[in-house]
Amino acid sequence: MSTLVRDEAETCTRRVRLTPYKMMDKVMIIELHNYIFTVHLAAISVQLVLLGLIPATTANPEPRLLFVFGDSYADGGNLPPGSVSAWHAPYGMFRPGKPVGRFSDGFVATNILAEALQMPSPTPFRVVLQNASISGGVNFAVGGSGVTHAFGAPPFQIQVVWFASMVLAGLFTPEDLNRALVFVSVVGNDYAAYNGSSLEGYFPLTHEVPLLIDLNLRTLYSLGARNFIVSSISALDCLPTATASSGFMECEKNATVDAVIAAHNHHLGNRLENITRNLENSSVLYLQQTRSMHYVLNHLPEFNLTEGLKPCCVGVCGSVDVTGNPLYTVCENPERHFFWDGIHPTEAGWRAVVELYKRPRFTRFARSLSAWVDSLRP
Repeated sequence: MSTLVRDEAETCTRRVRLTPYKMMDKVMIIELHNYIFTVHLAAISVQLVLLGLIPATTANPEPRLLFVFGDSYADGGNLPPGSVSAWHAPYGMFRPGKPVGRFSDGFVATNILAEALQMPSPTPFRVVLQNASISGGVNFAVGGSGVTHAFGAPPFQIQVVWFASMVLAGLFTPEDLNRALVFVSVVGNDYAAYNGSSLEGYFPLTHEVPLLIDLNLRTLYSLGARNFIVSSISALDCLPTATASSGFMECEKNATVDAVIAAHNHHLGNRLENITRNLENSSVLYLQQTRSMHYVLNHLPEFNLTEGLKPCCVGVCGSVDVTGNPLYTVCENPERHFFWDGIHPTEAGWRAVVELYKRPRFTRFARSLSAWVDSLRP
């Protein structure tokens, strides 16, 4: 990723840090969001112009584009090579056989969802900046990101700025944008980065995070996007980082975590419903990721899985000691494990989760993923 993008990310991170102890006034959050968007847009636009990318044509209708925003569950390789564990073995061992910056043994949620939609996986923005093809869409998601402070990666707001710069450069037609699908995965980094112990500390975030997701979706709508697929939060109580203390035998029993999950999903659902009611021609599919992950973990044989809570890669996955010896162990059959490392599912795990989106009960605002797609205008 270019120095320009890294510098913007660092600047933005300093400016958007929200206190978890007292919720910011709604007007303050909106003004901050608009300030970030305005300040950073011009610089990225200049970078795209210098690359000489050619605007899309307006010939016969093309296949739908897929635009992706969010975190490591969706990141297709936007962090700089070598900078994080996903660029080191054993990541990517199943597909493509080497690390490519995806936080899994193979595909992540974006790739599996694209397959289910019968669409190509979108090009990571880092590669687009090297003048790669954007014919299938663009993946702007960055591992470690959120909408507030998270872990210092470019947050959702900055990812939207990157997208806006491409729109304003004329790289997509209004018809492209109206027909495109937008996938958003903001599923827990804001809460993990806070790492508090009391509900009083977390509770303001369960309002702030859905609000900022809402604001970014509305910005995307103002840029021409109409069709949004948004994930609920991850099953934080069942991540290997939470189950390690029990020897990966059971999901964590923590009233605070349960309350955070419920509050986040509830507030986000209300905001998404408001968007569907008040933004003309908008369409939203709310993926019930929390429920889907819990279901898979409780019905492993149904998905040809044998290991639910214990990750395939145990230890400091992707790291080695000073002599080059790995600080982790890797299972022999990742295709049988739901989790790859302490946070991320395997490709097989993601396939199981996305399979549930094709069934009733695991999506909101439409009966299933396919029913939602069928409801969209051609």
